Formats: sequence, C-alpha cells, structure tokens
Amino acid sequence: MFKNYFIVFVLILFTSNSFACDALKLTGASVSKAQKTFFIIDGYSEEDFDEWATVQYVGYTADYCPKSNLENTYINVFVYKSKVVGIRLETMDVGVKENEIYEFANNTYGNLSEKMKSKTWFGYKDISVGQDKILYAKQKEFNGTIETLDISTEELIDFTVGEDVIFTVN
Repeated sequence: MFKNYFIVFVLILFTSNSFACDALKLTGASVSKAQKTFFIIDGYSEEDFDEWATVQYVGYTADYCPKSNLENTYINVFVYKSKVVGIRLETMDVGVKENEIYEFANNTYGNLSEKMKSKTWFGYKDISVGQDKILYAKQKEFNGTIETLDISTEELIDFTVGEDVIFTVN
C-alpha cells in the first residue's frame, strides 16, 4: 500500500515539475546572475541607459523553458538598474495555440477558472503567490486573442510598464 502512495506522489511531483521553468524565478536577480540564463540580455550595461530607463529584452520562451509547452510565446525580460524587475510571457502568433499561457499558468500557479478558457472571456486575474506578483491577462486584439503572464514583485512591477520602458532588440 505504501508503495502505491509513493508512486502517486512521485508522479504528481514529476508532472508539476514538467511545467516548471527556472528562468521565470529570476525576478529580483542581478543582471550578472540572469545573464547565465538569458543570453538575450548579454551585453547589458547600466551605463548605456538613462538612470530612469527600464530595458525590455525579448526572446523565444522555448529557448529558456524547453519543457513548459510554451512554444508559441515570447519571453520579455525587464531590466532596471542592473536588476531583473519582471518577466512577461506573451502570445507570439494568435490562433496557433489557444490558451497556451492559461494552461501553463494554471498548471504552475493554479487559481484560474475554466471560464477563463472561453473565447468570450477577457480581462486579467491576479494569481500572486507569496512575494511574487503574478498577473494573467487575456485581451482581444484586431487580429486575435493575446495572452500574457506577468511575473514580478509588488515593489518592482511598476518598472515593467510605461513610457520609461525601452524595447531593445538584441
């Protein structure tokens, strides 16, 4: 009987870890630490930007989270004063795979309802865990539905939006 419980426990542990992505846990990390994971931010130098600027780097999520089933998403890494202040997952090509970020967020963080998978649901949901500020959103655009998942902290999330964010192609 104990063996059966142990097998179930291992399967649950393996399944939940298969959706995990260590790259998404780098909010608050120094750029030097994050550069070991994110090759898109190689070459960042705080001196290259005004003191108020947040720099946004974009890459393919699958490059950083290969076992997360996020093949149709971009990963955005936000850097402010040599610190990762936030990470955003974003739909890459609308209509290719619906609810891809929803599935990842629900499997990783939970707390998303089934009605949010509907083609008629739009909005956002705060699914924060501990000190992590996590926001899932789905919005209608002219060419389809865009999903996003923002991961930051309460104190840093404001640095990921606004006119002070500089989009950088690396």
